[in-house]
Amino acid sequence: MKNMKYTIIIVMLFILGVAARHFVRTDAAEDSDFALFTLREHDFSIEIKTIGTLDAARSHMISSQLQGDKGKIIYLVNDGEAVKSGDVLVRLDPAPFEEEILRLKGETVSLQSAVEAAEQILEWEKNQMEKELSTAQFNLKIARLEAKRLVEGEGPLQISQFREEKEKAAEEYNRYISYISDLRELNKKGYENPTELKMAEKKSLELKEKYASAEKKYISYTQHVFPSLKESANAKVGKAEMELEQIRKGSVFKIAKAISSVNETKGRLAIMTESLKHAQNELDRTGITAPFSGIAILYETFRDGQKRKPRVGDSVLKNQPILYLPDISAMIVETRIREIDLHKASRGQVCMIRADACPDIVFEGEVVFIGVMAEMQHERKSGEKYFQVTISLKKEDARLRPGMTARVAILADQVRNALSVPVQAVFEENGDMFCYQFTGRTFRKVKIQTGRQNENMAEILSGLKKGDQVSLLRPSPKDIL
Repeated sequence: MKNMKYTIIIVMLFILGVAARHFVRTDAAEDSDFALFTLREHDFSIEIKTIGTLDAARSHMISSQLQGDKGKIIYLVNDGEAVKSGDVLVRLDPAPFEEEILRLKGETVSLQSAVEAAEQILEWEKNQMEKELSTAQFNLKIARLEAKRLVEGEGPLQISQFREEKEKAAEEYNRYISYISDLRELNKKGYENPTELKMAEKKSLELKEKYASAEKKYISYTQHVFPSLKESANAKVGKAEMELEQIRKGSVFKIAKAISSVNETKGRLAIMTESLKHAQNELDRTGITAPFSGIAILYETFRDGQKRKPRVGDSVLKNQPILYLPDISAMIVETRIREIDLHKASRGQVCMIRADACPDIVFEGEVVFIGVMAEMQHERKSGEKYFQVTISLKKEDARLRPGMTARVAILADQVRNALSVPVQAVFEENGDMFCYQFTGRTFRKVKIQTGRQNENMAEILSGLKKGDQVSLLRPSPKDIL
């Protein structure tokens, strides 16, 4: 690992040296001993370089879904075999589940017959209830009609007749009282008629008795007879209602008992049906197929006290991995970028990818995910933090496999026609950036402001202009003004 790191460092230094020689001013004075660079506009790319691991964008861990320890492998796909969606990957012994299905089917048929018998009893109870309720409801209706006839018909009619008789008697009596009063006034004025007065007084007494009798009948009927008849009619209604309610309660109890019997039997049938369905599902799970196309990779784990891959005859538990199925038609690169490069990265950026297995081929990709939480790289003690990045490859290539090392260059920005210098011409002191501008035979220290930059070039925003010459090395103090 250390030799590889040293090799990478040497290669990087060589590349920087070549780049420096490429950008060194070629039109400097032949007698100059200085490494100079003439400022001009350049195009350059800003890239984030990192190393990651290839993986399938979609993958699935194949395991047994059978309950308990009844799973036993009787067929297994070959390790590394390419499979298509729907291909059988694993077959488990179906015999235990087939026997369970036969037993449950027999018990289910028996319970279905029991449900039918309980439902017939329930229907008979419902019919009986309807007959009894119909009779009781009819009796109640008759009682209410009779009460209504009394309260709204016969009773008010009789009261009206007695009232009319009373009022008629009162009117006739009052008329004779008025007539007697008129005769007495005439007597006072000298027009005496004793016979007529005597007959009128006699008639008024008869009318008074008739009025008193009519009033007595009216009061007796309204205050005693009619309330008594009304109470009797209401009592008949109440009795009919009570009988109807008793029939309802009794019927409800009988029907509830019949329904309970039906529900209990149906519940047992439902449990048995669910058990049968579960057994059928377990049988269906004995054949495990590929959910999508990919490469079947047998999963190595501890089996029978040794770490090995599964084979025919092995027993498997629920959710115990059997094989791993990556879909290599869509590949991704899982990698990390440094915290200082995070501001340069964004989703959708184009990436150039090289796999160590085929270094001469460049694959194009795109940043599809950037982590939100920084992570420490524990294998290094530098204290640097990194962010997870996922890159999606745009094209399928059958040569790529999960786990391969991938070298990634993320195109973070593209600088066009920018006044720039090589990064080795930029120096820093107390947080300020500056260059050494060549004045002919000496150098002048010039404070500058830099913009975008990559590992080779830096954009100059202020301090220098096009055509200025700067040193690629720090001059000796005697050559600086």
